[in-house]
Amino acid sequence: MENTQQTPIRTQIFMVNLIVIGVTIVLTLFGTLYITLNENHKTRDRTLMNSAQVLARIPIVTRDLEAGVPTEELWEFLDISIAKISDIDIIAVADVNNIQYYYPDRELIGKPYAGTVQQRILDGEPAFNSDDTGISGAERCAYAPVLGENGQLLGFVMVGIYMRSVTQAIVSNVLSFVMIAFVSIAFGAMLSFQLSNRIKSSLMGYEPEVLMGLFHQREDVLDALEEGILSIDEHANIMYVNKAAAKMLGRERKTLEGRPLQEVFPKSNLQRVLKSKRAEHNIPLSFSPDERVLSDRMPIWQDGRVIGAVTILRNRTEVTRLAKDLTGVRHMVEAMRAYTHEFMNKLHVILGLLHLGQIEKAEAYIMDVTSIQRKAVGAIMNLIEDPSVAALLVGKTSRCAEQGIRLILGNDSRLRADEHILPTDACVTILGNLIENATEALSQSVPGVKEIIVSLHETEDTLLLCVEDTGPGMEPEIVKNIFNKGFSTKSAERGTGLSLVHAVALAYDGQVRVESEPGVGTTFVLTFQRCVRKDEPFV
Repeated sequence: MENTQQTPIRTQIFMVNLIVIGVTIVLTLFGTLYITLNENHKTRDRTLMNSAQVLARIPIVTRDLEAGVPTEELWEFLDISIAKISDIDIIAVADVNNIQYYYPDRELIGKPYAGTVQQRILDGEPAFNSDDTGISGAERCAYAPVLGENGQLLGFVMVGIYMRSVTQAIVSNVLSFVMIAFVSIAFGAMLSFQLSNRIKSSLMGYEPEVLMGLFHQREDVLDALEEGILSIDEHANIMYVNKAAAKMLGRERKTLEGRPLQEVFPKSNLQRVLKSKRAEHNIPLSFSPDERVLSDRMPIWQDGRVIGAVTILRNRTEVTRLAKDLTGVRHMVEAMRAYTHEFMNKLHVILGLLHLGQIEKAEAYIMDVTSIQRKAVGAIMNLIEDPSVAALLVGKTSRCAEQGIRLILGNDSRLRADEHILPTDACVTILGNLIENATEALSQSVPGVKEIIVSLHETEDTLLLCVEDTGPGMEPEIVKNIFNKGFSTKSAERGTGLSLVHAVALAYDGQVRVESEPGVGTTFVLTFQRCVRKDEPFV
């Protein structure tokens, strides 16, 4: 799979915010700069036009043009005007013959005006603004006609500013706006960096892809639990329900999540944890007459306050049944019950003989039963030194006998009382489930020889457990699935015994071999080797 390096979320957020801020600032500043430069251009033209029109009406200008002779007074007045008005670089006054009466350079006075558009004024056009080229270079100018008292054209006044001054003003404005843009982008970058750090912190340092993966993994883990989990928020609305809880509650998850707890389960008192802020353990609940559940309830804390509560539901019925299977208690109890039942049957026979006055037959029956029982029990106790395993086999022998099944312990079987390769409870679990499975198979088979042969062989390094029956056997397709939990050929509620046998074998590194032939029988062989984990409990 190709490994692509993705950009961290912090960098992505920072870059996106920075681009958005930068583009916004640049567009805003350029728009503002355009408007500002355009307004400056209009203001500059108005200033030039107003100045030209005012100067064209000055009496001293009209007087000198009418007299046909420029005076020092005119020159000094216009020199002062240029010096005082910052937006004016040049003023020129000329008569209708285009002869200059004033120009900042005294040497040009009396010479023709060097402009190119002044003829428009001489042709009778009113005042106007225009670009022109004079002796000092490009200019932005305003031309205004000078009229006499009778309205006759005496000449014109030109007021202008050098284009280099205009360019300098534009550059100054642009630099100011660029500086503002730079400061704004720097400030935006700082805010963007803080925002990206805050978002990264809210994600606990994880990238979104990693956080999403962890979320789905934890969802899968919670759904894989056999314990039910239900959580509510601080307003007692259901936030989360895993599969096990939905199954226990008999509802679909989508019909629970997001709804108020009291609306769905009016009798629930989980919300009291929100007020008490204390955990509650082993609270008994009942969802049905045959199902008992234990509930642990805990508040959910965040930043020193309770933001919700979670309850963990454990099926006590299932836990109790599984505990009995794991420890072999169920098999021991059933074996002892069968042994007690057989003993009571024999007592009834003896009691009946005594009532009939057959004392000698009662004595003979007692001696015969005692001898048989002593031999059967003695044989098992001589070969099997572990009392729990021996008691299991004695009880199973009696139960099998009630159903017309003969349980045989192999003559070469051996099992010590201590230092087992396999712990006693694990051994009882395996033998109890295998014998139980063989008994059920034989009880449902056609009449014939019904035998279960149990063999236990223990050496210093190896333990061999073998349970063989003369039952109906199994097809190869069934043999492949017998160790799957829930698989059973009997009913939907069965299918845990052989899966538990397989789980115990795996827990203690054992090997399981199954041989079965339809119409002949089935043999289970389990082999265990001594290892460091021999004393570990099965979990």
